[in-house]
Amino acid sequence: MIYTITTNPSLDYTVEAELIPGQINRTAREAIYPGGKGINVSLFLQHLGEETRALGFAAGRIGQTIRDLLDDLGCPHNLLELRGGGQSRINVKICGPVETAVNGRGPDLGAGDLVRLLELLQDVRRDDAVVISGWVQNISFYVSILEQLASTGCMTVLDCGGEALWQCLGCHPFLIKPNLVELGALFGVEDLDSSEAVELAHQLQLEGARNVMVSMGIEGAFLLTESRELYVANACPGQAVNTVGAGDSLIAGFLTGLRQTGDFGEALQMGVAAGCATAFSDWLGTKEDTLALLDQIHIEKTIL
Repeated sequence: MIYTITTNPSLDYTVEAELIPGQINRTAREAIYPGGKGINVSLFLQHLGEETRALGFAAGRIGQTIRDLLDDLGCPHNLLELRGGGQSRINVKICGPVETAVNGRGPDLGAGDLVRLLELLQDVRRDDAVVISGWVQNISFYVSILEQLASTGCMTVLDCGGEALWQCLGCHPFLIKPNLVELGALFGVEDLDSSEAVELAHQLQLEGARNVMVSMGIEGAFLLTESRELYVANACPGQAVNTVGAGDSLIAGFLTGLRQTGDFGEALQMGVAAGCATAFSDWLGTKEDTLALLDQIHIEKTIL
C-alpha cells in the first residue's frame, strides 16, 4: 500500500480564459478537480494500478465535495473532518497567454487533528510507503508524522520546501523531491547548473536525506542515491500544456517503477515518463500515456 498525506487539500477550479484585469472575463472552458499534491500522487498511482489511499483533512461543504469527487474517481481516501470548522480551500488556475493561479489558504489545523491523523497511520507496515507532500501550516506536523513512521521501517517520501524540509531532514526520509528552483532556494542560489544542483543534493544528504530526486522541468530529472549513484533522465520533447501535478506524477511513477523492478534507473525512467504524460495533458496523465513515452526517456548512470 502507498499512503499519501495531504493536510490541506483543495477544490481546483481550472478555466481557460484571456484574463484582462479590471474587466468581466468569460471562460472558454472550465473544469473542477480534487486537488492537493498528495491527492494528485494517489490519483496517478491509481492510474498506474498501484494500491493507494489518500489521507488528510477536509472541512465543510467544500471538503465534502472533494471527498465526493474522489469517490467518483474511485480513489480510496480517508479525509478527516476538521473539528475547528471552516471550509477547505479553493484554488483557481487561469490558463491563457500567461498562466495565473490563485491558491486559497485553507483552514487552520489543531494539535488534536494531528493526533487523529497519527492514529490513521498506525496500520502502516514495513512494506508500505508513505508520501507526505505540500505546504503545511505547522511544520511540527510533518516531523511528528516522520518520527512515528520511523518505527515501522516503511519507505517515506517527502515533497515540501523551505523550513519544513530543513526540519524534516533529521528524520532521514527515504526520498525527497525538490524541483530545481526549490533546491536553489534552500541554499540561496539562483540559476543552478546541473553540477551545482548535484552538489546541493549531496548537501541535503549530509543533512539527513537518503535519496534526492530533483525535477528540472524540460531538462528532465536526476536522482542521487545514498550509495552515491547518479541517474540522469531527459524529458520527452513536446508541448507542455499543464504544469499542475507533473511533479506529483513524477513521484507516483517513480514509486511504481521502484516497487515493480527494484531498480533506481528504471524507476526514474517511469517517473519522468509519468511527469511528462501529465505535462502534455489537460489534467493528470494516464497509464497509456506514460507507457507510450517510456522509450523516449534515456537514463545515464554515474558512480560518484
